[in-house]
Amino acid sequence: MSGEGVSPLEITLESIRATASSYNLIPGVKYAYGTAGFRCKAEILAPAAYRMGLLSALRAKSVKAAIGVMVTASHNPPEDNGLKVVEPQGEMLLPRWENYSTQLSNTDSASLVEALKDLSEEVDVSLTSARGKIIVGRDTRDSGPLIAAAVAAGAHNLQCKVEDIGVCTTPQLHWIVKQTNISKPNTLEDYYRTFSDSFIYLYGKSESKPSIKVDCANGVGAKSLRSLAPLLSDYIDIVICNDGSNGKLNENCGADFVKLMQNAPQGVNYSENEHCYTIDGDADRSLFFFFQDHKFNMLDGDKIATLFAGFLNTLIHEAELDLSLGVVQTAYANGSSTSYLHSKGIPVVCVPTGVKHLHKKAEDFDVGVYFEANGHGTVLFSDSAMEVINKRAVQETRKIQQSAVTRLVAFTKLINTAVGDAVTNILAIETILKLCNLSPQTWNNMYTDLPYRQLKINIRDRDIIKTRDAERKISSPEGMQEKIDVLVSDYSNARCFVRPSGTENCVRVHAECATQREADSLAMSVGSMVFDFTEALHSRL
Repeated sequence: MSGEGVSPLEITLESIRATASSYNLIPGVKYAYGTAGFRCKAEILAPAAYRMGLLSALRAKSVKAAIGVMVTASHNPPEDNGLKVVEPQGEMLLPRWENYSTQLSNTDSASLVEALKDLSEEVDVSLTSARGKIIVGRDTRDSGPLIAAAVAAGAHNLQCKVEDIGVCTTPQLHWIVKQTNISKPNTLEDYYRTFSDSFIYLYGKSESKPSIKVDCANGVGAKSLRSLAPLLSDYIDIVICNDGSNGKLNENCGADFVKLMQNAPQGVNYSENEHCYTIDGDADRSLFFFFQDHKFNMLDGDKIATLFAGFLNTLIHEAELDLSLGVVQTAYANGSSTSYLHSKGIPVVCVPTGVKHLHKKAEDFDVGVYFEANGHGTVLFSDSAMEVINKRAVQETRKIQQSAVTRLVAFTKLINTAVGDAVTNILAIETILKLCNLSPQTWNNMYTDLPYRQLKINIRDRDIIKTRDAERKISSPEGMQEKIDVLVSDYSNARCFVRPSGTENCVRVHAECATQREADSLAMSVGSMVFDFTEALHSRL
């Protein structure tokens, strides 16, 4: 369409009609924006990716800021891919816009223009308003460039500027989006320099340079660590394992594998008491592990949360600061970790699974520590807390108080507060262990985890299971929770919950008991019951 009298809106809509025909919906495919955005086989993702380019551009226009889109399927197999939208301060997409994402992604090409017009009216944003900006990143999956190009096509249709930063970790994209919107240094090089400088300041040199090993799940974390390691080489050696050169993404390695199997990843040679880490495919979660007397010991997100909270609690008290500190957990948190934190006088709250829920609740505290048991988490410092901390750092003259507040200021710069970041959390863990003179054994012995077992149960439709009480109880189908309660009552010091996965068509079973044998047995019993229960429901439909 061209010529005099043609409005900018009509030009925009015609460009959408022309491009959309290259991204027609696939018959039988339904998209749903879940807790981690979209996740599916990469070969069917492009139509949703194009529509998310349109939606992200509209979101950028509505907030008059840069928005991020990360193309990744995290711990999923390499043949999968996904994408999620990042808000201006690095947060997850707002729930209302999650619903818009699902609706728009399932709109056929012929109806797309009208759907966009309706959506622009609902959110009160003109499709031809001032240009926004989309920052796109992707992990190392082969399908990434194609999906990123589909996102860019949608954004360009709405005259939105697209900055493709290429291969990066998910936390790096979150950080870059946040830094962009607060007009601070915002490149990948700035990321490496910012966190390496903070680590060096706090960590300092040791008599003998320590070494750590990091299982990178054959994913994008290896690229990040290769860039970071040389900047830290005078202080700590980082040995990169499972770097993608000889192995498949997330296959028998990575944080999800280690957490689920409760065993060390393949592809890493270990020494006794060596500091080892495992991260997931997009490097937003990390776990610590070590071997003692040839026995594997894993310290998960619960252990990391207690380490961070204990360290921060000590600094806050030593600095004599009037700040509230709290820990946010999910139902997956081991019961022993919750009891330990309570014994230290640290408040704990439980929220549904999903970073958006933890992040939001952590904002209720001056200093909010949130971690999922899978190793995904970070620390948030409120604006008022930062004002108090920085003011005290300038004014404090007493030696103990000054030392504490100085360390606290430095720690706020070592944490990626935009989102959980495997790489910066590894640096923070190493710093705390050194400053507090903690060995892996001492850290691990702060409390003893109740033995647990997690299972994935494949069922026909995960959506038939609804939960309540922060996902610790089943509200539907009727009668299932009562059956779980009966099974739990047969075991000592036990609890068990079932929840639908937010990323896969399955349900997840988590069981804790006094012994590992009982935890295994309870998980299997509940898993079998859930499968049989749901199959019986389907047979009646």
